[in-house]
Amino acid sequence: MHFHSLDYLLFLLLAVCGYWLVAKQAVLRLLFLFVMSCAFYMAWHPTYIVLILGSCLLDYTVGLALGVVHRSGLRKFLLSLSLFGNLSLLGVFKYFNFFAEAVGDGLGLCGIQVAVPHLEVLLPVGISFYTFQTLSYTIDVYRGRLEPTRNFLRFAVFVTFFPQLVAGPIVRASDLLPQLALQPVLSTDRVGRALFSIVTGLVKKVALADFVALNLVDRVFAEPAAYSSAEVLMALYGYTLQIYCDFSGYTDVARGSAMLMGLDLPENFDRPYQAQNPAEFWRRWHMTLSSWLRDYLYFPLGGSRAAPARAYFNLFTTMFLIGLWHGADWNFVVYGTIQGGAVVLHRMWVRRFGRPAEQTTLAVRVLKVLGTLHFVVLSRIFFRGADFGNSVAMFERLFDGSSGLGHLPQQGLVVLLIGMAAHYTPKRWWLSIEGLFVRLPAPGQAVVLAAVGAALMLVVSHEVVPYIYFQF
Repeated sequence: MHFHSLDYLLFLLLAVCGYWLVAKQAVLRLLFLFVMSCAFYMAWHPTYIVLILGSCLLDYTVGLALGVVHRSGLRKFLLSLSLFGNLSLLGVFKYFNFFAEAVGDGLGLCGIQVAVPHLEVLLPVGISFYTFQTLSYTIDVYRGRLEPTRNFLRFAVFVTFFPQLVAGPIVRASDLLPQLALQPVLSTDRVGRALFSIVTGLVKKVALADFVALNLVDRVFAEPAAYSSAEVLMALYGYTLQIYCDFSGYTDVARGSAMLMGLDLPENFDRPYQAQNPAEFWRRWHMTLSSWLRDYLYFPLGGSRAAPARAYFNLFTTMFLIGLWHGADWNFVVYGTIQGGAVVLHRMWVRRFGRPAEQTTLAVRVLKVLGTLHFVVLSRIFFRGADFGNSVAMFERLFDGSSGLGHLPQQGLVVLLIGMAAHYTPKRWWLSIEGLFVRLPAPGQAVVLAAVGAALMLVVSHEVVPYIYFQF
């Protein structure tokens, strides 16, 4: 059930109406959300609902136990139980085949031929998101930063809440559980902001991400040798726009859907292509993942408080795992290595020469933004490539010096230009547009929504383009 489908809009309408009908009754409200969230997930693959419910039961039980156990060794055992249970799901369903094949290839290089096992299983949609989400709960309870919840239904809704279940943002228990315990409140201002967020997300997905994907990106990545260097570069710019509009568009719809039920989800993007260095880029891109790994991996490893060599190791490890989190493939190993290396080199530069003065010229800031953008663009070849060979072919074609844009449709290039230009407009412009929409009376908002809906119907593709992050 894709967010940019009529099925989801009808589902959301049913969910919102039913939710507010029982909103004043806490148990019914939570039960309704839980049932609707389970139904939403089962629309993808009914069997895998067992995995989510298993994670719920495990971490709920571990949380309760941590609330009464005070012996250090036993508390560590309980936390290890949660870590093992959740990470084992990821290991089996997402990484087992990759590592098994890697071991087999390594043994083959040593002259040892073995038949490695291969699991014929589908990757459960959203598994990388909800496992991190439940782990945030048990780790925070273990650290004493969060009181364990005794309400299993509330905890289950926190884990399964449908707007962010399959592609984030990664919501921490400390953010969502307290909201679920309160009586929800809805205002006309909140409804306006929710509708604006949903429409913005749909425009990003349908009018920008999907259009650029079908008219530029997919064509060139499918057969890079058939296109010039300039066309390959346009496809890379196109993928840079596509993945941002696709993922941030999903987040906009998710946040808007939650707002319609009186709940707030965290921001996940902050104009990432305006970053002036790789470290800043990751503070602006997929912020809930970056901050999760910072708080639950980088800081426990010692962060930047350790000796320089260890601090660089901590930073590289965190960034490498960000890459590997996205997929079990050599492309993501290379991608994580590139990102880790870039952030470490930036940290070395800052340690050696100090942070640049706050007041820099516009020209210097523009050069930094352009340099960071093109680092992101080039590294994303490994993110998007069908396999390592496809990524190498894209690199080879990109630098062979051929020119011309005749094989790409002009409308695709125009949409690319519009989308990138919009990204670099001041944030206050969009906040002003949102404010204008929110202040409109309900009939005025309805007219705007109808007009945008009609426009999207004109550009929507008959070919379904799934959200990119569903595969993670």
